[in-house]
Amino acid sequence: MSIIPCSFLFRHSITLPQIQDIPRKRGRLLNLPGSALLPDLTYDKSNKWGELKVAWNAEGLAISLQVNQKKHPVTPAESLEVWIDTRDTKTIHRASRYCHSFEFQPVGLSGKPVCLQQTVHRAQEDAPRCDLKKVGLWSKISKTGYALDVWLPASELYGFDPASYPQTGFYYKITDSELGEQFMIVDHEFPFAQDPSLWATLRFEQ
Repeated sequence: MSIIPCSFLFRHSITLPQIQDIPRKRGRLLNLPGSALLPDLTYDKSNKWGELKVAWNAEGLAISLQVNQKKHPVTPAESLEVWIDTRDTKTIHRASRYCHSFEFQPVGLSGKPVCLQQTVHRAQEDAPRCDLKKVGLWSKISKTGYALDVWLPASELYGFDPASYPQTGFYYKITDSELGEQFMIVDHEFPFAQDPSLWATLRFEQ
């Protein structure tokens, strides 16, 4: 058996839909369509319990997570971590100032969704600190899981400029106290949390 994951045989590039009427002012924040669903890039469908959708417009980036296989209540331990490189530089192994790291929780200790900005370990230069009050959050808890919507404004993503840079590096990890961990491509055997060259490419559909 090869020690190289099958995912490494490809350079993943995913086209994102452009949706103009998000974030919404009433009701659910995003409600993204099926065309925004990210494909499975791990070739291991045995541990897939979260569905992630991503879309964009000139004002920012939209991320939506749906988890429907829980049997126990949602807790503050559930989280979605995302890494974004607004320059999508695949030739570097240490993050630049264009590389962002966020953690989102569908329900925090206060009972409301939470957004945290994190530093990228071993980064050459940290991304500017965001005004987290400008990040849009919405969540809904159900008996079998939760839905989480996140709106990241362009003003809070340093270097976000779809007109000049029509793609971005992207990676995610979902953590659940009951279901475990779900990764976009590779797991902890590889330093995805600090190496932008391991992230997928998301292309902004014009």
